[in-house]
Amino acid sequence: MKTVIQLDANGYFVGTTTADESPKEPGVYLMPAGTVDTEAPAVPDGQRAKWDNGWVFEDIPAPVSDIPTEPDFDSLPWDVKRAMSYPPPDDYLDGIVKGDQAQIDKYIADCLAVKAKYPKEDA
Repeated sequence: MKTVIQLDANGYFVGTTTADESPKEPGVYLMPAGTVDTEAPAVPDGQRAKWDNGWVFEDIPAPVSDIPTEPDFDSLPWDVKRAMSYPPPDDYLDGIVKGDQAQIDKYIADCLAVKAKYPKEDA
C-alpha cells in the first residue's frame, strides 16, 4: 500500500488516498481513479492546487451563491402576489370538516380581500 494524491474531476487536489499493491504484479500499484503518484503540494493560503503534469497554483475563486435572491414583492405579477397571499386551504377544509360556517366565511372573506388587493391586470 502506498499514499497517492486524489484529484477531483477537474484535476484539483482534494487530499490523499491509498493505492494497493497488485496481487499479480509485486511492486505495481493499482491506482484509484482520479489519482496521481506524486508528492502532496504545499498549497499557499488563498490558493488551490491543480495537477497539470506538475502542480499549478491558482487563487481560490470567490464563492458563487446558488441560492436565488428573493424578488421584490411589489415587482411580481398580480397572480403571483395573489398565490403568495391567499390563506392556506387547510383553513377552509378544517372549517368544512368541523362544520364551522364562521371559519368557512372568514376564509372566503380573506380570499376576496386578496383578490381586491391584487386585481387582475390586463394582458
